[in-house]
Amino acid sequence: MPVSTVGDMRQYFMTSRANLSLKNDMQTLVEELTTGEKSDLTAHLGADQTKLNSIDRQLEMLETYAQSSTSVSQLLSTMQIALDGIDGQRSAISDALLTVNSGSSMSQIENVSSISLSGFEMTVNTLNTRFGDRSIFGGNDVDSNPMSDPKLMMEDIRLAVSGLTTQADIQAALDTWFDDPIGGFQTFGYQGDQTGTMTRPVGSNQTINVDARADDPSLRDTMKAMALGALAGDTSLSLDLDTRRAMQKQAGDELLTAASPLVNLQARIGYAEGQVEEASVRISAQQSSYGIARNDLVLADPFETATRLQAVQQQLETQYTLTARLSRLSLMEYLR
Repeated sequence: MPVSTVGDMRQYFMTSRANLSLKNDMQTLVEELTTGEKSDLTAHLGADQTKLNSIDRQLEMLETYAQSSTSVSQLLSTMQIALDGIDGQRSAISDALLTVNSGSSMSQIENVSSISLSGFEMTVNTLNTRFGDRSIFGGNDVDSNPMSDPKLMMEDIRLAVSGLTTQADIQAALDTWFDDPIGGFQTFGYQGDQTGTMTRPVGSNQTINVDARADDPSLRDTMKAMALGALAGDTSLSLDLDTRRAMQKQAGDELLTAASPLVNLQARIGYAEGQVEEASVRISAQQSSYGIARNDLVLADPFETATRLQAVQQQLETQYTLTARLSRLSLMEYLR
């Protein structure tokens, strides 16, 4: 009777090694079936993986551009919401100012003045809106708020018109404060970048210019008209009732006129939004194209993988069966 020359310990190690090898093969095949990709790309593609590395670099770059485009789109949307709010204030204040007529009392004028002052402060605060931790209406200066405190601005405006008694003189002083390059608005009111525009990358060799700043003429004219309406009810100014009425009528008319420039400003932002959308669509198409090319390289055939997995599973079950039978062997059963 032949006698096996394989010792018990050696048999144990051989069986354990075979089981471990089959388990590793099964784990690899399960991973490939789950992810749809070959687990060992070096063995699958060979030593030269230049094409795959190039595709991966392109996909990483496109993902960076996609995130940037999303951020720019959200930034522009935030700007549009802010400008919508300012335009809403402009419209409501204009309606209130234009209710003042030759029969309006001082009490009515003061009430409308309060509405105009509130709108001025809300407009200034809106221009200090931040996207994340950055200001959005200060050009390239994104760290600090582009506008000063609105209450302090109105104090400086009151100082500029102090002692004036006619509508023409007050209007001239406001024009100087808001429009003169060395006037109060540029030296005290607006604190942002005065020359540049915000630029953001949205693709390869493509950037979006965002030129909506808080010192835009359309916004300055809106704030100027609100300030004029607020000054009309200021009791610290020595103005007669007719002058106050005329000032509020003029402020209401100027706010009506400011509607069109504000729409143009929003249209410029809308054009930038269109460019970002086009860039996003282009990036998405490129991501899909490179993704398909990558899948063609690393794809694990699901049918082949499932067939191999079933075969390994059967081998492992057979190995377990043999191991169980060997573990039950005894001398009496061997001698039989």
